[in-house]
Amino acid sequence: MASGLVAVLAVFLLADAAVRGSWDVVFRALGPLAALVWGMWVLTFRPHIRIDPDAVTVVNPLRRTVAPWGAVEDVRMRFQIVLDLVGGRRVTCWGGPSLPRPKPARRGEPRVLRQPDEFVVLRDRWSERHDGASDGPVVRGWDVPALVAGVVVVVLCMVALLV
Repeated sequence: MASGLVAVLAVFLLADAAVRGSWDVVFRALGPLAALVWGMWVLTFRPHIRIDPDAVTVVNPLRRTVAPWGAVEDVRMRFQIVLDLVGGRRVTCWGGPSLPRPKPARRGEPRVLRQPDEFVVLRDRWSERHDGASDGPVVRGWDVPALVAGVVVVVLCMVALLV
């Protein structure tokens, strides 16, 4: 939500400067505003977890990990969802839910921490698939769309410096 508000505000400010005919302001502000929106997009909107029949894909800021179900040893919840992979590696999922605050218990009742629904779905899919799944390699790499957008932002910042 915050990244969307920042993007709307940036577009509004650039449109206001363009309507007023201040093109020098538009060209100087375009790069830094694009960098701000890109940073918010990469950190808050882009991270996600995608569940496929054969694998789970985790997109974190600037990184992408595709892990076949057979390569996932455990799915657990710490502050965020954590995938423990075969071989001892861990993937912390930025795009997953975080632990909710515990609700106060009534007198004499134990405090129960409810698991987020998204985590329950991921854990159920893992428990169904990890035994019979193929053991393919875990593929780690750069998040190409985010990097391409970052290169465009760098070019816009250079244009802002040269104008």
